[in-house]
Amino acid sequence: MPLSSGGGVPDTAVALTDLEPAGAPVERCDDSPVRPDPAINAWFMHPRMLDALLYGTRRARLRAGALQRVRGDIETYARDLEDWLTEHDVPPVRRAILGGACRPGELVTVQMSWRWSDVARERARAHAGQEVRSTFEAQLHNDNAEAVVIHGNFDPAKLTCSTANVELAGTREQWILGQVATIGRHNVEIRPLAIATLLLAPPPSQWAPDWQRIHPRHVDQWAQVDWDLDVSEDRLARLKTVPERQVKEALAALIGEPVVPTDWGGEINDLYTSRLLVNGRQHSAAFLLKGPARFSPMKIGHLGKNGDQLTRLGTSPAEVLVLQHCHYIRPEVISYLQDVASNFRNVRRYLVLDGPDTYRLLSGSGHL
Repeated sequence: MPLSSGGGVPDTAVALTDLEPAGAPVERCDDSPVRPDPAINAWFMHPRMLDALLYGTRRARLRAGALQRVRGDIETYARDLEDWLTEHDVPPVRRAILGGACRPGELVTVQMSWRWSDVARERARAHAGQEVRSTFEAQLHNDNAEAVVIHGNFDPAKLTCSTANVELAGTREQWILGQVATIGRHNVEIRPLAIATLLLAPPPSQWAPDWQRIHPRHVDQWAQVDWDLDVSEDRLARLKTVPERQVKEALAALIGEPVVPTDWGGEINDLYTSRLLVNGRQHSAAFLLKGPARFSPMKIGHLGKNGDQLTRLGTSPAEVLVLQHCHYIRPEVISYLQDVASNFRNVRRYLVLDGPDTYRLLSGSGHL
């Protein structure tokens, strides 16, 4: 999604910086009477670029100005950006790269563990009147291809609060909404509009470190399974002879789902249920299952062209997205699943059943 003139937003960074400045961000107002903190807990925001993105009309600019007088710039941008993201599908950078849609000017999101420059010192130098830029860099891995270096820089004077000195330091995971500045064979430069910690969990669990991922041991129907059972390579190899249909029927039986659909080419999931119990609460869940036809660690390439089977899974009307495979699942696949589950238009939780956990579940429940 480009910052395009067709939507009232300039195409390039030059045009963006020609806009009237919105003023420097102020410290977060923690006692805002409007509503609880937004899901975007921002450490950096680029006012001019956000003005161009969010307030392309006079009415929108007037609304923003009124809200800023009530609760401060950062609260305004965070809430309005969150609202904007619920209405627009900004692709994760991995999906954009795999789909050939990563082009200069396009908007992307990316959540990774970044290597940050000395942002605290650079911020102090910027406040002293020096011209200085802070930098970030990370490597994105897609299957066996050479890693793509995602990098960029920003003005440390635009940090939102002193806590950013800690949050953007060393190697630390953060979410970035940015515009692709340049792209090479093995590198992508991102021009950030916002750098933030995402608080996607519902209140009061916003800061729960692992809210989004459900581990198999947290499913009530699977409580009797020994999830600490050692799964040797010989045990894992037994799954090579277990067809996907058998796994599907076992999962349905264990959950108590009476409908086991037959496979067909246009399916968005392999199994759907409204009966998954997690810590006593009933959830709807959509499953993507992969049998032993390719008995090897799962790569993105196992999931259709550019991983589009995961993208289709994300269109399921389910609260939990479940990925199951008869072998190990590579980290980049799990990251892709997290990207799909983290879309602002429909934030979900996700669950991963790799080969060892599939063995534990089937053997512990008498289905193997």
